[in-house]
Amino acid sequence: MPRHRVVLIAIAALVIFVTFRADANREIPDSVTLPDGTQLNVETVAGDFDTVWDMNWAPDGAMWITERGGRVARLDVSTGVATSVGEVPGVTERGESGLMGFAFHPDFAREPWVYFAHSYTPAGGGIGNRLVRMRYEAGMLGQMEVLLDGLRGAGNHNGSRLAIGPDRHLYMTMGEAGQRSRSQQRESLSGKILRLTLDGKAAPDNPFGTEVWSWGHRNPQGLVFHPGGALYSAEHGGRAEDEVNRIEKGANYGWPVIEGMCNTGQERETCPAFVEPLAVMAPTVGIAGLEYYGGDLIPGWKGSLIAVALRGASLYRIALSPDGRSSTNVERLFQNQFGRLRDALTGPDGSLYLATSNRDGRGSPAADDDRILRLRPAR
Repeated sequence: MPRHRVVLIAIAALVIFVTFRADANREIPDSVTLPDGTQLNVETVAGDFDTVWDMNWAPDGAMWITERGGRVARLDVSTGVATSVGEVPGVTERGESGLMGFAFHPDFAREPWVYFAHSYTPAGGGIGNRLVRMRYEAGMLGQMEVLLDGLRGAGNHNGSRLAIGPDRHLYMTMGEAGQRSRSQQRESLSGKILRLTLDGKAAPDNPFGTEVWSWGHRNPQGLVFHPGGALYSAEHGGRAEDEVNRIEKGANYGWPVIEGMCNTGQERETCPAFVEPLAVMAPTVGIAGLEYYGGDLIPGWKGSLIAVALRGASLYRIALSPDGRSSTNVERLFQNQFGRLRDALTGPDGSLYLATSNRDGRGSPAADDDRILRLRPAR
């Protein structure tokens, strides 16, 4: 082998080694400071997860976590001990597809069902998405029931977050699976937010007599209810603007005709038919999980939406107007402090929990990624 090639290979190997070591030793800061001067301690509650997707509080007070490959864990946040509660069968993890959002039945003590959205491989091949529920008994997930399948999937733009509304219906976000035109086809379930009964059927008073609640979405990956009942979603844009939307019954959010605000000539002409976002992040940052912060522990945040970003590796605090119909301020925080962030969840005491997503194939994972982090004021 020519000497110069040996030298180049050695240099390349050294670069790879140094890069790996740098990532492996990357440290989470012990604290971060907010614009108002509030200092928040940052703790790693647990680590060594593989592409965390969703976090929720179980009725017994433990945190449950989904990993994109199909695993489901129960985390005691007081001890940092995570235990497996099972695996969702038939999950296809390819690109961005896999196990995604989940939710607990509102009468969990009597009906111990856990709902999951996940990608799978249909009989004809390719990628599909479906909604299932699994019964939780004796500390493990058991019996599974498919509620809604045949939903289009792809290696990206699958959605899918779940939330139970105050109306006791199940809301499910669906991406357009890379087929833009389907977002504007009301008969398609792609690029929509669905509203379902707890048995997975179309809710009886939906606006179009189908599962569709709202339409014109690209890839909504965040979904949360305000205590007053309003529904908000966070949505990946194309290249220009990510969106946080206030979701209304039957409303059209414009994709792919408009992206973000109606701020171009062509968009202004068509905008009266569509609903503009509550807030935008421009250029796009890969907005993902969305949470409402109603706690008292971080006073400056109370009444705000908290959104986290993947590519943008940041947290966004979106201050809401008193009626919740507009945003009064958007703060970008913690940029590049934790890497890619997939989800946020408020703790019972007002702490904020963050899930990193550095093992999703697009990040630079540290040795103990992915992690669940807890942020709370320094005492």
